[in-house]
Amino acid sequence: MKIQCTDKKTFELIDGSEKLGHITYDGLFSYSANAVIGKDNYKITPKGIFSSTISVTKDEIEVANLQMNWKGHIIISFPDGKNFILKTTGTFQDKYVLEDENHQKLMLLNPDFNWSKFSYNYDISYDNKQKDILLILLTTYAANYYIAAMSGQM
Repeated sequence: MKIQCTDKKTFELIDGSEKLGHITYDGLFSYSANAVIGKDNYKITPKGIFSSTISVTKDEIEVANLQMNWKGHIIISFPDGKNFILKTTGTFQDKYVLEDENHQKLMLLNPDFNWSKFSYNYDISYDNKQKDILLILLTTYAANYYIAAMSGQM
């Protein structure tokens, strides 16, 4: 499974030859985006003065939110009480791991920077649990958000 950047604003989730969903940012330097999975459309919108909280809505109902904590981790929270944590890992802190509340690793995103397009593609290693496409797309959004925050774009 992989995330491929098709242009500077669109990231597609691909499993083999099947396209499972995509994220499209509103602009090159925007944190607002739309995630599409089949016929479902999710709006991703930053909140607050520093855009440190991000709301994910479907039909004007919040289905998730993302928040960066002081440790540099991004917490993905769902209304049913499930929380996931995105952390950096690797020798140079260049990979991203998603953990559940019990610190069990669920997903690993390995970014691959494309110099010709000046964008990231991601290889995704997903644990044996049922694939949650929205969670994968939100994890990708969170990794992009983290890269932007650490590079001073915020």
